[in-house]
Amino acid sequence: MEVALLSLQGVSKSYWRGPHELMVLADLSLEVHAGELVAVWGRRGAGKTTLLRIAAGLETLDAGVVRFEGEDLAMLSERAHARLMRERVGWVGRGGPRSELTMIDYVALPLLIEHGRRRAHARASEALRRVGMSDCAGQRWGGLSDGERALVGIAHGIVRRPRLMLIDDPTANLGVIEREEVVQLLRALVEETSLAVLMTVPDMPTAMRSQQLTALSGGRLLVPTPAPDRGGNVIDFPGTERSA
Repeated sequence: MEVALLSLQGVSKSYWRGPHELMVLADLSLEVHAGELVAVWGRRGAGKTTLLRIAAGLETLDAGVVRFEGEDLAMLSERAHARLMRERVGWVGRGGPRSELTMIDYVALPLLIEHGRRRAHARASEALRRVGMSDCAGQRWGGLSDGERALVGIAHGIVRRPRLMLIDDPTANLGVIEREEVVQLLRALVEETSLAVLMTVPDMPTAMRSQQLTALSGGRLLVPTPAPDRGGNVIDFPGTERSA
């Protein structure tokens, strides 16, 4: 049986707000395989970003285990984890560069130390071209639209040619056409390169374009099921009274 590229088993995480404990993730399990686009849908504050950070080994767990290609992330040294993130995992957060970098410099940034400026820029140009953003190479983050920022963020994530990409709400604040463009791009990358993608999304229509759909609610992942008696476009979430 094929080992999952990313595996979360029995993951729990809570935070304290004063005297109150807030359970963000509760006994959560999820697998992502190579060549798979997985979407986690949830409302704001549902814990989607926490889930991604835990999947990347950037936050500690209260319980459970996270494995990348069968290796427990908690057992990695700081140096080994940094190497994993540098070589095999692409992280695409919601923010862009904090300085006035041009977009080609921003996309090339993960490669500069190891490859040098010339080769890093060549790879960055290739990544920008792949996402259709070559014309933005000399622009700065503040001059881009939300849709352009989403695509440049993906270029930043794929420039290292990772095995797994973790993307936090890439379609947030986008119009229908821009959302479709982003999801189509991610599906194409998955199909072309066997890249695995785990992304969080703020709306159900975008989530339904993925190959595996889950919803995060109350700290738990819910796998929706079709509701044939309510029309082909209706799905139910087991254990709740919610549908979409």
